[in-house]
Amino acid sequence: MGVHFIRIVTGLAVFFTPLLAGAQPVPRGEAGRGVTVQDRARADFDPLGVRLGAFRLAAAADLGLGWDDNLFGTKNNRVSDWFSTLGADASLFSDWTTHQVGVTGRVERRAYFSETDQDWTDYAIAAVGRYDLTPDTSIEARINRAQEHLETQSYDVQEAGIREPVPYALTEVNGALTTRFNRIGALAIANWRSYRFEDVDAGPATTPGGTPPGNVSRNDFDSALAALGLTYEIGPGRFVNLIGRFQDITYKDSSQRGRDSQTWEGLVGFTYDFDGVWAFRAAVGYRERSYDDPRLRNLSGPAFEGVVTWQPTLLTTVSASARRTIEESIRANAVSYTRTQGLLRVDHEYLRNVILSAEIGADRREYEQPDERATDGFLIVSARWLINRNLSLIGSYQHVRRLDATQGFDEYDRNLFLLRLRAAL
Repeated sequence: MGVHFIRIVTGLAVFFTPLLAGAQPVPRGEAGRGVTVQDRARADFDPLGVRLGAFRLAAAADLGLGWDDNLFGTKNNRVSDWFSTLGADASLFSDWTTHQVGVTGRVERRAYFSETDQDWTDYAIAAVGRYDLTPDTSIEARINRAQEHLETQSYDVQEAGIREPVPYALTEVNGALTTRFNRIGALAIANWRSYRFEDVDAGPATTPGGTPPGNVSRNDFDSALAALGLTYEIGPGRFVNLIGRFQDITYKDSSQRGRDSQTWEGLVGFTYDFDGVWAFRAAVGYRERSYDDPRLRNLSGPAFEGVVTWQPTLLTTVSASARRTIEESIRANAVSYTRTQGLLRVDHEYLRNVILSAEIGADRREYEQPDERATDGFLIVSARWLINRNLSLIGSYQHVRRLDATQGFDEYDRNLFLLRLRAAL
């Protein structure tokens, strides 16, 4: 049923796209080559922000009410609940002709009316600086501190025997050097991240080996990544790309050090703007991850990432993206999994101040040890009403369906409704 559901919705998106065209003109100066419906500046409705000397402050807050009909992602004994959301974000960036510094921050909280164990709070704060050595060469540094969470409905969390969100703290330091020599461009990146998980109260049950399922802090790890990208311009808006990456992962708990790994990755691809209507960026290659514990099977296989954008009219943007990665698991009986994600999205400017969006996608996870598979599909439909420069109303509906899973695990569906009022400077 889930596969047919995705086929039907995809077909409807393609069928209705031509019918959405031509509802209104786009004001002169707001439409440019490569500018999508979501990215487009709207002079009559964009918040102005606050000028502070050579800096610009932008800030917003939102309040929402929603309904979740399957909090734990189960087929039977479903639990539903109302929830409230509260969010805020702000940024302060310089407006200099060269160089740039800035800070950003955001916070979001979801609180359930009855199932308070499902409450979560995410936040992030970052500082960014860029120094322009020449018009073609710059150095950028970023430091970021965030708290995120793994959702209860995640296959990884469910298989770990946990029935509530798993919070984790992320600290990131990133440095990048960008330069260009005639037709050749280069980008070098050094990135370090630390992941620190909070233990959760998951009850008395234990996972294989006697480890309590809520003891996830044993999975704390650091990731160091170095990447080099080279591009060759074969024409305006058309590039050949070469990408190389190396990642080293080190676990902090001595009992987990066998999970330490090294990953090599190489890709070749193209960035191509055909005519301002079609554009794509895609790369394919090979990836291999080896573990310090010889009993763990190495992961290797194709690597790919890509985005295709089609703008049939100035009022409609269709985009598709796909990527394949290797990610860490919090389970005691699994180390990593290969994750393949695909997404199709349609954005349409129905009115000057009404933006309609629909996206459909799939998320597949493949584990080697133990040999397990899970595929989740999702559909998200939303509408954004720009009331004026400072107020907007956003409504969304999300449907999630587990299309297939390892024997013994439920396939389920979940519906989530959310209405938010957003105020911005």
